[in-house]
Amino acid sequence: MNSLRRLTALPAFAILPLLLAPALHAGATIDVSAAEHVHPALPVIPHHTFNLADFGAVGDGRTMNTAAFTAAISTVARAGGGQLVVPKGVYRTQPFVLCSSLDLHLDAGAVIQAPATFEDAGLPDPSTLHSQAEVKAKVKTPAPLITGDNLHDLALTGAGTIDGEGAHWWAWSERAGRAEPGRLVYTRPNMVVISGCERLLVADLTFSNSSRYHLVTRNVTDLTVERVKVRAPFNAPNTDAIDYGPGTNFWIHDCDIDTGDDDICAKSGGTNILIENNTIRHGHGISIGSGTTLGIHNMLVRHCTFDGADYAIRIKSMRGAGGDVSNVRYTDITMKNVGNAIMLYSDYVDGNRPDFKGDATKVPSFHDVLIDHVTVESARNAGRIVGLPESRITNIELRDVHITAEKALEIKDADEPTRENVTVTIKPDLLPPRIRE
Repeated sequence: MNSLRRLTALPAFAILPLLLAPALHAGATIDVSAAEHVHPALPVIPHHTFNLADFGAVGDGRTMNTAAFTAAISTVARAGGGQLVVPKGVYRTQPFVLCSSLDLHLDAGAVIQAPATFEDAGLPDPSTLHSQAEVKAKVKTPAPLITGDNLHDLALTGAGTIDGEGAHWWAWSERAGRAEPGRLVYTRPNMVVISGCERLLVADLTFSNSSRYHLVTRNVTDLTVERVKVRAPFNAPNTDAIDYGPGTNFWIHDCDIDTGDDDICAKSGGTNILIENNTIRHGHGISIGSGTTLGIHNMLVRHCTFDGADYAIRIKSMRGAGGDVSNVRYTDITMKNVGNAIMLYSDYVDGNRPDFKGDATKVPSFHDVLIDHVTVESARNAGRIVGLPESRITNIELRDVHITAEKALEIKDADEPTRENVTVTIKPDLLPPRIRE
């Protein structure tokens, strides 16, 4: 029976003790040991060093340095690889392409910066156009600021910053168009996209203010992202921080993320994923989906904190873009001032594509998920575990989970989770107004 089951909100300061025997789903098969011991192979970079300044780069925040980046990377490629140092300064550039066996290293105070205006990017100002049809005819979405395709042994390192100058793009985004019907929409590029790579390291950099997603990796084997900061305003549209997948052997750790959308997100597919010791501020949490078509398995998220995020633990998908998500564990998680604490739902609707149909054979299947040793100090919603009538969510285990929230946990089209030492405390008016919106 596909009935809606909601834990009834009791009077203020009432506590819902949920202490059920763990044997409710005896025979659980959740085992993330393969993820626990993930140590991706690191890129091997030859001991050659090149300096961007030697290729005519000017870090004055005004000069376009596309030719300097292109010439420098071509020289690195001809040398068989090496480190390209970007010295202190602000280096404006149009999009450029990376090569294999490269460490693009940004010194402290070095900034690689996208064009500041549409005109600088070679695009018409949206205010000069009159219809979406005219946009389609005259505006070609630029390539991401930095790309790499079908590479091996690549590193992006250093204490510098990659800045997408996204504010002028946000003003003409899909969200802006929904808020102001008739407003023109420009399709936005992501900032750094690596598609197809063996051994990729991203370390110590700051990514900021992308027009859309900040760091996207696709079809990567052996990915390490460590000690990275990502910054965008909490209300910047679709500014995902780190989107990865499909691929295998991912380790994302000790990052500090504050953005306007998914903070760390598995897309399409992936196996052997370890995400640990990350600090999440604003944004949509450590997520899976919405596309899960290739399946996501053997994923461990541990030792992470959330403060001010709209979402925290989040697995989402929808008919037309679904696949199997299983063998996932979230453990040793602390949260406060979050909008939605625990969200597992396959009835997701993409606000940018509300009429999405996709492939009717691609139906989400969520099962074998363990959420344990989680403390939620204050949340608007304890969360949702909501499947589909034709694909119920099964074998969800909650252990040592303690939530204080304004609203209770919703369960629909899902088997009753195993609960061991779980409490949900309902209190009104816990959160600042922005999080309650």
